[in-house]
Amino acid sequence: MVTIRDIAKRAGVSVSTASRALNNHPKISQKTKDKIKALADEMGYRPNYNAKNLTNGVSNAIGVVFPPGEMSLATNPFYVDILMGINRELRPRNGVLSVAIANTVAELTANVSALITQGLIRYFVLLYSKKNDPIVKLLREQKVDYVVIGDPNSEDENFVNNNNRLAGQKAGEYMLHKFNAKRTLFVESDPEQGYERQRRLGFQEAMATAKVPTEVLKVTDQGQLQLDDAVAQFLMTRQTIEGIVTTDDTLGVMIYQLLWRQLDRDIPLISFNRNRPNDLLMGSSVRFVELYPQSMGAAAVRVLLDPEKRSEIIPFTIER
Repeated sequence: MVTIRDIAKRAGVSVSTASRALNNHPKISQKTKDKIKALADEMGYRPNYNAKNLTNGVSNAIGVVFPPGEMSLATNPFYVDILMGINRELRPRNGVLSVAIANTVAELTANVSALITQGLIRYFVLLYSKKNDPIVKLLREQKVDYVVIGDPNSEDENFVNNNNRLAGQKAGEYMLHKFNAKRTLFVESDPEQGYERQRRLGFQEAMATAKVPTEVLKVTDQGQLQLDDAVAQFLMTRQTIEGIVTTDDTLGVMIYQLLWRQLDRDIPLISFNRNRPNDLLMGSSVRFVELYPQSMGAAAVRVLLDPEKRSEIIPFTIER
């Protein structure tokens, strides 16, 4: 492995001069910088980013914070795709991922605190956005940089998002124009998550404009059998519903399977996010609002590390 000492010997300069040249020190002439960098490239030098950053008192890792809840969140395809996008953008920057995930807010706060104090991590991506979030409070107190994926909760908060309200509106318009639905249902799970609320509001605006009756069903956490039975009972009393929009594809699969297996009904359904294996579980009357989570993950890194960037909006599409 080529070291700075090898480059310094080849260039006929001291090790400290070679190191400063590679790090763009202002006291080193541009001619010397160019010479040292050219030699480094020629000799195949690769800097030890971990050693460099630890010397500076920071890590080259980015902390990724999952919303507090069951550990199964980590296997949600949407989050997995975001992580893939983050990793894709970090790879050429020689950065790595460090994950914070816990069942409770208190455990998650302790986890993030340890990443800051013990892991020396100074950059974080939050895979969610909630008002009065204790994690955000901690990050601000520790003066570390972060970006949220979702709606910002203050004017100075960096974020990456889709235009969820517009996406909800377009999903509603698609349902009306493509399937000619005369009565609709919107299914959500956690309206405290800003993106769910915005999608619902956009959908409701489309229904109100078209004067089409609509309802909202909030699916709460409970045992799967209890949940299936409760939702099935609700749908059995809504025989006039002609179109359903769900706030994510996990709900979409559940609703579609209930309609097909228990109620023997085929109702047009639009689901936010597209986990492609779910295509095999759903019929021809299903559409997806594609949110491109990998692009969101990559954008989060750009917003986090580029001082000129404050936000990115990732476009969506509606497709089969």
